[in-house]
Amino acid sequence: MLSWSGSLSVILVNFRKRREKFDLLCDRASPPGILFPRNESCESYARYLEKPDQQIDHLIQEGYTHFLTGLAEGADVDFARCVLLKKEKFPHIAITLEASLPYPYSPIKRMGTAAAERAIILAMCDQVTEVSPYYRNGCMRKRNLYMVDKSNLIPAIWNGIEKGGTWNTIQSARHKEKSICYILLHE
Repeated sequence: MLSWSGSLSVILVNFRKRREKFDLLCDRASPPGILFPRNESCESYARYLEKPDQQIDHLIQEGYTHFLTGLAEGADVDFARCVLLKKEKFPHIAITLEASLPYPYSPIKRMGTAAAERAIILAMCDQVTEVSPYYRNGCMRKRNLYMVDKSNLIPAIWNGIEKGGTWNTIQSARHKEKSICYILLHE
């Protein structure tokens, strides 16, 4: 039984482009009874999911049980989905998932399948933290800083591009001398 409980957050990377590419290549339709489609027949998407999935396994073995996600479309949602699957796979371990939202209900403002999936994940989270009372400039950065501050270790799902929100969050984590585990995804 694991006795140490650490916190970690997922630094989100803008993989919308990558996800759209996968979505075009793969039919991710969910069979009846399957909440989150994991189309293993789509080789490229399955390979992409292996990295965060394996990292979560390793982190659980290291004693990490509390996971944070910003629940943005793309890598955040994929990571959250993997954590929820681990909760089901390891019911004897008290794994928790916290959604750190930049403002109230932010992941479900848009309509469509992606918004519906995020709403389901949000409902399955053990904790939801809204870091700003409403949308305003800087609320996404404030959310990312909240996750960095609350975490002992930060797995960064990152494409290596040194600009944008993910890069800024990595810089903040480095400045605060937080441990970072890079999950590098390159085209």
